Amino acid sequence: MKHDTVTWLDFRADDLSQARDFIRSLQEEGVIDELGFLALLGRFSDLLHPATTTLMRSARYFYFVAGIYRLLEREGVRASHVAHFAMQRQDELRDVLAAKETVGVIGREAGINLRQFPSLIYWSGLRKLGMLTSSLSEGAYQEQFDDIRRSRRGYQDDDKTGQGPEGVQYWATDLPPARFLDSEGQVKSGETFKLTKAEAQDLHKRFTSRFPDSLLSHMLAHRLVGIQWPWDCPKPSPELAVWLGHARNMSLLVRGATFQYYALLIEEQDKLGIRKATNAVQPVFEQWWAEARGPLKNWSTSEFVAVPTVASALRPGNRGDRWFIDGWLERCVAASTAEALLSDKTARDLVRERERRVKPAKSRLKYEKHLKQWKPARVSEGVYQFDYRHSIGSRFVSEILDGMERGQ
Repeated sequence: MKHDTVTWLDFRADDLSQARDFIRSLQEEGVIDELGFLALLGRFSDLLHPATTTLMRSARYFYFVAGIYRLLEREGVRASHVAHFAMQRQDELRDVLAAKETVGVIGREAGINLRQFPSLIYWSGLRKLGMLTSSLSEGAYQEQFDDIRRSRRGYQDDDKTGQGPEGVQYWATDLPPARFLDSEGQVKSGETFKLTKAEAQDLHKRFTSRFPDSLLSHMLAHRLVGIQWPWDCPKPSPELAVWLGHARNMSLLVRGATFQYYALLIEEQDKLGIRKATNAVQPVFEQWWAEARGPLKNWSTSEFVAVPTVASALRPGNRGDRWFIDGWLERCVAASTAEALLSDKTARDLVRERERRVKPAKSRLKYEKHLKQWKPARVSEGVYQFDYRHSIGSRFVSEILDGMERGQ
C-alpha cells in the first residue's frame, strides 16, 4: 500500500550554528575519515544515494551539463575547441545562477579558474542515470567531436546519393529540452536551480527505475523531505531497513572510536608539553555512549560484512577493517560505563594501531610535527561522523518533488 507523507524537522538557531561550525571543521581537517573508513562510507553512500557525489549541489546541473554538450554537438564544434567552449558556457551559467541563487552555485568565487567544473562533477552521475549513453570519460567524449560533426553533415554512398547522418548517439533521446538556453544558445537571464516539470519527471523516472531499492527512490516514492538522517526515514522496505541499520551502527562505532582517538591526542599533547590537557572528550563521549551502546550491543557485524558491496570495500589482512571493527565493538559491549570504555587499554591500543596503519606517514600519535597541528577545538558532539551523502540526496528529492508539483 502506498504511504505518502511529508516530514519536516525543526532546528533551533544555535543547533544550526553548531552544525555549520562542525561541518566546516570536517572540511578543514578531514575529521570525517580520521581512522580510514572512506571506502566503506562511499559504498554505503552509493547504496543509499546512488549517482550522487559529495561535490554535487543541485539536481538541475544534470540538465545544465547535458544541455550544454548537446548544444555544442549541434553547433559542430571542433574537438580541439570543445573543452574551451564547454568551460566558457559553464562559466556563463555560473554568472546567471549567481544572480538568483544564494547557495549551491559551483564556482561562485573561483569563476573561470575553477578546478572542477560541473561537467566533471556530474559526469559519472549522468552515466549512471542513463542520460549519457556512452561509457566514455568527459575528455574521451570531447575527442569524438570531429566525428560527431562529420556524421551530422551526412555522407554519400557509392553512387553519390546523399544519406542521413550516422554515428554514435551519446545522449538519451528522451531527455527533456534544454529550456535554460535561448534560441541563440545563450543561458537565459533569470535561470535558477528550479527544475522544469519535464526535467523533474524525467529525473524521478530515472532514479526510481534504475535504483528502485535505494533510499533516494524510497524518499521520492513516499514524498519524504526534511529528514535529517537516513535512518530517520519511515517505512523502509525490509532490505533497505537492514542497510540503514548497518549504516547507522557503522556511523556510531566510527564516531565513538574517533572520540577515543581525540582523547589520546589530547593526552599525548599534554605529555609532550604541546598543549595543556582539556576535558573536551569526556562529556561528548558520555553523550555518545548513551545513544550508541544499545544499538551497538545488538549489532551483528557478520551480517554487516556479508553485504556484497561492503565486503568488497573492506581493508584486507589480519589487521584490516574487520579486525578493528570487531575488536573495538567487543570492548564497547564489555564496558560497563562510558568512562570505562574511554580508558580501556585494549580499545586504546586498537585505535593507536589503526591510526598507524591507515596513515603511516602522518600519524599524530607517532610524529610530533603532525600532533602539534591538531587542535582540541575540533571535538564536537554536533553531528554523526557519516551521513552517507544524505544531505545531497535529500536536496535532490526536494527539488524533484517541487519541480513535479510546481514546475513549468
